[in-house]
Amino acid sequence: MDALPPPARTLHRTLTPLEVLFLTFSALSPSMSVFIYGDTILHMVGTGTAAAVLIGGLIAGLMAFLYAELGAAFPRAGGVYPSLVGVLGPFWAFPYITMMMLIAPTLTAFSILGFADYVRVLAPGLPAIPVALACLVFSAGVAMLRVRIGAIFTAVFLAIEIAALLIVSLVALLHPARSIGAVLAHPVTLDHGSLSLVTAAMLGLAVVTGVFTCGGASWALYFGEELKDAPRRIGGVIGWAGLFAALTIALPLVFVVLSAGDLKGMLAAETPVASYMARTGGPVLTAVVSAGVVIAVLNSIVAMILSFSRFYYSTGRDGIWPKPVNRLLSHLHPGMRSPIAATVVLCVASVALMAIGEQRLLIFSSGQNIFEYLLMAAAVLVGRRMGTTGRNFRIPLHPALPVLALVATAAFAAADWFDPAAGRPSLLVLAALILGSLVYYRVRGRPWALSEGPEPEGVAAEG
Repeated sequence: MDALPPPARTLHRTLTPLEVLFLTFSALSPSMSVFIYGDTILHMVGTGTAAAVLIGGLIAGLMAFLYAELGAAFPRAGGVYPSLVGVLGPFWAFPYITMMMLIAPTLTAFSILGFADYVRVLAPGLPAIPVALACLVFSAGVAMLRVRIGAIFTAVFLAIEIAALLIVSLVALLHPARSIGAVLAHPVTLDHGSLSLVTAAMLGLAVVTGVFTCGGASWALYFGEELKDAPRRIGGVIGWAGLFAALTIALPLVFVVLSAGDLKGMLAAETPVASYMARTGGPVLTAVVSAGVVIAVLNSIVAMILSFSRFYYSTGRDGIWPKPVNRLLSHLHPGMRSPIAATVVLCVASVALMAIGEQRLLIFSSGQNIFEYLLMAAAVLVGRRMGTTGRNFRIPLHPALPVLALVATAAFAAADWFDPAAGRPSLLVLAALILGSLVYYRVRGRPWALSEGPEPEGVAAEG
């Protein structure tokens, strides 16, 4: 690995905290979480979904503080990895960087194929691959513009997405069918056509899924280098994003569980939330909400490409790869000040990965958070002891939250191990990737230093 000097052109600190929140919420996509991931939990534990997303949302909101403390100490474009390098060192951060270089196009490809599938449900005659490619080209085009243009674009689409969730919530609140006490005390699920009590083991697995469903505040880290006064502001942005994400995702699912009149019919449907809307809200509202979900998925892909392209750019600027790769990834458009080359590389890799299919993409990507939570907890514990974190933002209840993250990591690993279809293969792939990365680093790698980042705000910031 060859360290590069700081490039002549760098990212601009132009974003306000509100604009970073727009980008963060667009990437984590509350509507996609409710309509896609929420369906998974409903099929798993039925009315136990209420407890799963309330507990999972609480854990996800607390975990956001880990990202907040580390992000405030190292507000750079690389997401989590600059914090890991700064606290744990390049050796332990390198497997995470390698994993994310592969996870980024994997998640992008998975989301694009999911978008095409959802569009084809609404318009069955459309071909899947051309729809997916059109989505990618459009999203990449927006991502190559100035970051503030991307923030404005995602804000408009995010408003439509939130409106769709409000419609779902209002419909549910107007049609109560059961009490929250009954749902929490006696959760039931559909088992061979009849309702049966949810076991504690199944509820535990659903809580793990609920954490993934209600999380996503860490997306803000990718824009830390473009946030004005980032060291002082980024921690609060991530903390508020974690809280609002948990609320906007968990509450609509809880309301749906409380108001589903035909519980068996909803749980038996392939898409329970959409089925609930069709039965309760009628065809007009269902069509409006479905259009909002399509927009939400597209908006999420735009924000995802914006985020991951900055990760690619940051690795090149820090000189992590061979010189030709570093020069390519660290190239910025001179006018837009956007990582245009990194965006193209990300999108080309995503197109290539589309060929392996959604199931294999899911297997490869589902173990990401296990390794990330483990490293984040270790970095907060080590960083606080060394004094490298906690100056700009300090998590409450230290060290309880890092310890909770370690417990959550063990729970996630157990949940994946007991899922032979996707979770267990994902764990094995993750373990092989970590081991291979560490061996490669020892044999071929050399330490690198984080780049200087953007110029001081008075020089770099635009109005």
